[in-house]
Amino acid sequence: MGFDSEIKEFLDMQKKENGEATANTYRSKIYAFYEFVSLELREMDVTYICFLNVMDKDKLLQSVEYYVKAGNLKSRAAVDIYFSVIGNFYKFLSKKYGKTNDYFQDNIKKQEFKDAFERKVKELHLRDSDAQEPIDREMAEKILKECDKLIDGIDIEKILRKDKGVYSNYLSSLIVKLVLAYGLKNEAIRKLKIRDYNDQLNDLVINNYRVHLPDGLAMQMKRYKEIRQRFLNKYQMKSERLFFDDYDIEKELDNTKMYIVLKKVMGNMQAGGVAKYAIIQLLREGIPVYIISDFTSYKEEVLDYCQELVDAERGLSLLSEKSKILDSALRKNELFDGM
Repeated sequence: MGFDSEIKEFLDMQKKENGEATANTYRSKIYAFYEFVSLELREMDVTYICFLNVMDKDKLLQSVEYYVKAGNLKSRAAVDIYFSVIGNFYKFLSKKYGKTNDYFQDNIKKQEFKDAFERKVKELHLRDSDAQEPIDREMAEKILKECDKLIDGIDIEKILRKDKGVYSNYLSSLIVKLVLAYGLKNEAIRKLKIRDYNDQLNDLVINNYRVHLPDGLAMQMKRYKEIRQRFLNKYQMKSERLFFDDYDIEKELDNTKMYIVLKKVMGNMQAGGVAKYAIIQLLREGIPVYIISDFTSYKEEVLDYCQELVDAERGLSLLSEKSKILDSALRKNELFDGM
């Protein structure tokens, strides 16, 4: 069996045992390893299985560095997964062939390689993995379902009476839906004014970008505007803010008020993972990073991290894939055919 067939069998096994999402995550990592080994084998007269068996710590770390540089990676999140994927690939080989590489079978050697890997990560100046990882599609749907349940089941009279927790859950649900739809950072939400929302056109101006609301959220925001005004009228207050604290209208909304609904679904109030989910959707659609940054208020570090995840999904860290993209673009040069 050839090396490429070995890789395909490994990925098929991952898909069968762990699902398509895992196989997709593994694909770019294992093919980067495949590419590194293939380039090394050009200079040697040995079989791929022999080379894999005798790869020492330094050569394995060279493959890590190859993966980082090929993908122009800045954070260690994808590199940690690469480390795990290579380990699982060697487990696959071990089950198939028996003894393979000591750095993945001998406990002392495994720890030695792990320690060396950590040193390599520091040497490459990779940022620590973000504590708030993006949520997945399944979690996004759970959050959306909970938000809609709380918004559509709201009792207006309880809000007007300031019954404990009712307004907070209602407001939080609306805000979380905005984060889920647009990937907004806290500061972008806090500075929204009532004038930024147009209930006739169903749009919202966020950091000077005018965007349409999804149909469901558009209907919910219309109702919110009415409830908001009834609340202000009852307590004879005025506010320019789109969202405000019902107990202290001048107070800036705190994280608990904004994201309490996430606690029910995720067990925490880490809205960053929700925002990253939305940002990743924008990146997948090819929206330029500078526009996403202006719109969401998230800065380069977060966007770079999300871009790395998207690139990893697409396998763009592979030299072969980059070559195809570059060659296709070069062929479109209007002078190309005449050269």
